[in-house]
Amino acid sequence: MKIKLFCGSIFYLFGTFLHEFSHFAVALFFGKPEGFSIVPRIESDTFIFGAVKARVKYKVLSVFIAAAPLIWWVLLLFMVKHVLSASPETGMKGFNVSIILEKLKTFSLHDAFSLWLASQLFWAGRLSRQDIKTCFSGIISPSGLILISSTVLLVQFFRHIRS
Repeated sequence: MKIKLFCGSIFYLFGTFLHEFSHFAVALFFGKPEGFSIVPRIESDTFIFGAVKARVKYKVLSVFIAAAPLIWWVLLLFMVKHVLSASPETGMKGFNVSIILEKLKTFSLHDAFSLWLASQLFWAGRLSRQDIKTCFSGIISPSGLILISSTVLLVQFFRHIRS
């Protein structure tokens, strides 16, 4: 189990840093970061690759901190869109399987790095169990319910004004 943790932590070190850094950066805006770690550990039967601790004035703000790593999936989406987009030679739009097949024939070190980077962004964007718990507890907190209610009321108000 420790060997698996060690290998995973080495391979995903960059992705873990990106994941935890996104929590930390958003905590600077919505709260106060109090700790940052990318030292892996085993907690009961779960691997913990890193952690960020933060304090917030209103519990609903923890939702933004917990969901921050999803930004890496947006970046990954743009990367994939770029790779799968129109071929400059053919001018074709949309998903093009022939580009992927051609890349496999001429797979280079640059392609290997791009694949590794994509795997790191995918890893960095995954929300941990703790992130998901924090999101839900922030949403169902009193401040979360007030924010949701206020947002719904404002949307309904502006819809009513427009019509």
